[in-house]
Amino acid sequence: MITKRELNPKGYEMGPAVAKNFEILFERINDIRQAWGKPMIVTSGLRSDEKQAELIAQGKSRAIHSKHLAGAACDIYDPDGELAQWCLANEDILRRIGVWCEHPDYTKGWVHFQIMAPKSGKRFFIP
Repeated sequence: MITKRELNPKGYEMGPAVAKNFEILFERINDIRQAWGKPMIVTSGLRSDEKQAELIAQGKSRAIHSKHLAGAACDIYDPDGELAQWCLANEDILRRIGVWCEHPDYTKGWVHFQIMAPKSGKRFFIP
C-alpha cells in the first residue's frame, strides 16, 4: 500500500480543496497498485509552489498549474517502463478507477497519474 506520507513526504499543509483531492488520489493510486499487483515507489506527490517553481527553473517541468500542486497527481518510479506498458494495456482499468496518465513517450522512467481529466479528455495525454 502507498501511504499518505509517501504522497506528501514534506508534510505540506493543505487547504480543504487540496485535502479533498489528496484523499481521492490516495484511494485511487492504491486501487491502481492493487490492480497492478506489484509494489510502487512514489517519486513525487504533493508539491509546494516553491518546489514547482524550482522544477520549472531546472527544466524538469513546464506546468505552472501542475496537478501536483492541487493534491491531484503523483509520479511513480518506472525505470524499465513495465508499469507504463501495463497502463497502456489496461486502459479500461484506469477508466474504471478514474485516473489519467501523461503518455509514456513523454515520461521515461516514471508514470504520471492524475485524478482530473486533462483538457483533451484523453486517458493518455501529452503533457
